[in-house]
Amino acid sequence: MKCAAWLLFALLPRFFAVLPVTTSQIVGQRTPARQGLGREQPIVKIPDQGLVAGKEAFVNSKVIQYLGIPYAQPPLGKLRFSAPVTDPLPSWKGIRNATQFAPSCQQITNRLKLHEKHYKKLLSPDQPDPGNKQDDGWPVMVWFHGGDFNTGTPAIWDASTFVSKHKILMVTVAYRLNIFGFFTTTDGEAPGNYGMFDQIASLDWIQKRIHHFGGSPSNVVIFGHSSGAISVGLHLTSPLSRGKFSKAIAMSGDAVSSVGSPKTELPVVDIIAEKFGCYRHPTSALMECLRRVDVKILVRESSDIETWGPIVDYETSNATEPFLPVHPRNALDSGTLNPVPLMVGYTNNEQALAYMESVDKENPDGKLSHNNFETLITDEFVSLVQSPEDNSTCELKPEMVAKAVLFFYQPHPPSKDQGVFRDRYLDLQTEKNFAAGLTLLAGKVSKEQPAYVYRFDYRPKTPSVIKDVPEWAGVPHMFELPFVWGLPVAGSAVQWINSDKRMADVMMAMLASFAKTGNPGQQKWEPYTEEEPGICIIDKNIAMSDPNAIDYRALAFWNEYYPMVLEEAMNNCCNMTSSSNARREAGSYGVVFTEFVVITMFWWIEFIDYTLELTH
Repeated sequence: MKCAAWLLFALLPRFFAVLPVTTSQIVGQRTPARQGLGREQPIVKIPDQGLVAGKEAFVNSKVIQYLGIPYAQPPLGKLRFSAPVTDPLPSWKGIRNATQFAPSCQQITNRLKLHEKHYKKLLSPDQPDPGNKQDDGWPVMVWFHGGDFNTGTPAIWDASTFVSKHKILMVTVAYRLNIFGFFTTTDGEAPGNYGMFDQIASLDWIQKRIHHFGGSPSNVVIFGHSSGAISVGLHLTSPLSRGKFSKAIAMSGDAVSSVGSPKTELPVVDIIAEKFGCYRHPTSALMECLRRVDVKILVRESSDIETWGPIVDYETSNATEPFLPVHPRNALDSGTLNPVPLMVGYTNNEQALAYMESVDKENPDGKLSHNNFETLITDEFVSLVQSPEDNSTCELKPEMVAKAVLFFYQPHPPSKDQGVFRDRYLDLQTEKNFAAGLTLLAGKVSKEQPAYVYRFDYRPKTPSVIKDVPEWAGVPHMFELPFVWGLPVAGSAVQWINSDKRMADVMMAMLASFAKTGNPGQQKWEPYTEEEPGICIIDKNIAMSDPNAIDYRALAFWNEYYPMVLEEAMNNCCNMTSSSNARREAGSYGVVFTEFVVITMFWWIEFIDYTLELTH
């Protein structure tokens, strides 16, 4: 029983934070920093839960880590495939040891994408798989990690350097992933979006309890990258998230094009029922069966499904309020947003590494012939226009969509340079899957709150960081994150050169300034509006883009013209909509090729999700 009790303890949902504190308080994530030894552990009392003991570390200044604090009940038994239970919260007697990360949420760990492998190589070998305090508390930044809603962990996002330099309380949140976070029967038995409800539960916890760590519940900034940025965008449109944060930052993730529907999930239900030998109907029997399957087998055998993610769930929720009562695009069009100061951005060649994984090794330059260019685009966009099985009379025009995209992205005047076709194809992927949706979101928010848009063009100068990334690849997905998290100045597996260290200081300072004031603090960075859509280019120099640096017509093509073409291509299909058919394109990055210094101290808190379940 002692072992079972320990497993339950280790698998509760948890959180991790770094925040500013008094001389007896400080937080940080597990880092390569020197750990404080022989010191009395810093202890915080969380009402209705218990005492937690953190540990001290030194990164530029003293920090304290509080790891693995639960924010909801563990999803065991009937709570699997259910919304998180937060009343009552998990509680304990005595002092809880909050000095180690809990295990990551259940996921397949041997399928990292190239951009993820590249980032992990930059971390320290021992990484796991603040000023005067303001009257109302420290600003709080809440990080939702990426991973396509399939994988990811808070444990690799070390905020120690960031918070020690900029007096910010940092919280990293884990949430249920893959089948555990997003499976739905498309009815009330399993409505879906559990991972998103986990995030809301963590925000509720922060609103009610972060002041015990010195944080300000009135200045909570949500931010994330990739699927974490998609999450941020969805919180801007969900009525359940209203009032739980005051600013938002979305990096390289488009919520507008990344949401499915119950109709798109129906084939997945059939696949899962067959995989695990469960009765498909009634869905209550299906869920009873799936809740009996061993957790490791469940995640392993469903790992070939890569489209897990949020859905518009107003049709599936009958016991709770839906997370998304309307599609995000409809929320933007109707103005039903949670408008807060917003910063969004993307890199100049988001899909370059994904593309490199797909090309033949004999073609290291990734060049595309004109025929291959046309084939890639035609195959991708024809596949988006498919007839529903229950509508045999549906008249589709898939070639209309492909021809429109080809016309826009064909080089003009014509070219025989295969490098040009490669670059145009990669431009398409960045503009369609990232830039268009992010700028659309910024434009809508700007009607009520200031919005800022950047493109990250800075290519690292440290040779070992870019030795396997050719010049034509530019700045791919995740390449801004080493600078956001201060890896060049924190000490890592890489010996960074000074120009990269300066860029890390600049990026951290901009994010910290936005968290504190709602402005990134760069005098030349003008707010983005629909009438004056300026984008700031972050490179060796930081400046608003010149007329040739950003293709604003491409953004208008994807946000305004392309949806009309897609609708016209399916005009006679009454059961279809462009939003339900375009299945989570940005979420899966569907490229067809398949202090704070109160006496130099700060806090840092981490939420580790409860999706890790107790096994036999």
